[in-house]
Amino acid sequence: MGLGERVATIRSKEDEQLITRLIERDESALSALYDATLSKVYGLALKITAQPSLAEEVVEDTYWQVWQEICRYDPNKCPLLSWMLMICRSRAIDAIRKRNTILEVATETDFAEEHWGVSPEEQLASKQAEHALNEALKGLNATQKQVLHHSFYLGLSHQEIADVMQLPLGTVKSSIKRAQAFLKEKLKGQPF
Repeated sequence: MGLGERVATIRSKEDEQLITRLIERDESALSALYDATLSKVYGLALKITAQPSLAEEVVEDTYWQVWQEICRYDPNKCPLLSWMLMICRSRAIDAIRKRNTILEVATETDFAEEHWGVSPEEQLASKQAEHALNEALKGLNATQKQVLHHSFYLGLSHQEIADVMQLPLGTVKSSIKRAQAFLKEKLKGQPF
């Protein structure tokens, strides 16, 4: 067995012991998990929310959910950190949606005032461009749609996308490149 396989085996055994301790409600295991993973979890939360205070709330929610649902975690499906990052991503998106809903209610009247100066032609051109984009996006495969979503909507790096989606880094990069080339070709002449 090579060094890399031995390290992977040790890592798996360490993770297995940590998971067992978490299932047994060992708070020191949660503390160890927190210390080992906080930088990645907080980094992802901050990247998605773009607000330190909101990212801190997301991190707290993430570890709370991990503590509550560790019994449901299946190590055969993905590594523990990847599972945690999926939870973090979900909590961050929920936090953004909640914040945006609050902002939409607060600024409902601002929206109408903001569009007073937009001509009907400009509104039509904007709607047509939006329609063209939606049609072009339908031509992408599921992986391309996901990597674009993670990259442009959530702002994840290529490596973070590879970690979350459990894909090789090269696959992520080539999927993004192919999707961008496809969209560029489909959207030629659109007023973006």
